[in-house]
Amino acid sequence: MSPLIERLQSYMRRAAAQRYGSHPVPPFTVFLHPFDPLIYFNYAIPDGPLMGDVREPLRRLREEFQRRGRVPRFEYVSELAPGLADTLRAAGFRQEAEARVMVCTPETFTPVAVPEGLVLSVLTSSAPREEVRAYCTTARRGFSPDEPYEASEEEISKTLEDLARGRAMVGRVEGEPAVVGMFTPPSEGIAELGGVATLERFRKRGLGTALTSRLAQEAFARGVDLLFLSTITEEAGRIYERVGFRFATRMLFMVEGSHPEGAVLPVTG
Repeated sequence: MSPLIERLQSYMRRAAAQRYGSHPVPPFTVFLHPFDPLIYFNYAIPDGPLMGDVREPLRRLREEFQRRGRVPRFEYVSELAPGLADTLRAAGFRQEAEARVMVCTPETFTPVAVPEGLVLSVLTSSAPREEVRAYCTTARRGFSPDEPYEASEEEISKTLEDLARGRAMVGRVEGEPAVVGMFTPPSEGIAELGGVATLERFRKRGLGTALTSRLAQEAFARGVDLLFLSTITEEAGRIYERVGFRFATRMLFMVEGSHPEGAVLPVTG
């Protein structure tokens, strides 16, 4: 495994441990959101390359998820554990998605102009709660457009905690929240850009590209030398390429087969 891949997966573990509760089930670690059961906030990562029979650890891992009312799920760089996907399928999991992991550095970064009419606001831990509410609600509706949702006070407080070192951004069109995104707290020069979501009626206007560009600028200004993201669709990948992101590796998202099908990430354009 290349140093870049090791660096990326190591960061993903550290970032998950900062945001969620960590529950060791060797050779895996389960990361669970403290109150939100949404599958995208609850998942396991292998602790390293796997050796031997993992059927018993998988049984215990399932119990850990189910005891806490969560759907068993994995997110991991496929190069970390090449045979795990087949093992999970045999254990009743299915591949939810395969994502392209893309990286951007200050050298590859290409700024994109903000379209006329889009107003971008950076959110920090001192942001007004109503602005954070707009961010959280827009993000959830971008990922799950058919789900009626309003951010809870608990989610707003948790997001403000996360913004002590990370940053979020809200883009408004004519005063209405239209696009959001964030990057996680930097660690050892790495941060992850995620949650870039454009509400359906505002897509195909370049809003996600512009917001991604501004988030990257914010990250690099704070000392990040490697910004990465995961994208499901080729269309979204082309959007990120305009900002200077380049393909690095692939991630697998595996979920227990009984969970209903659903979209993983919205198109961000």
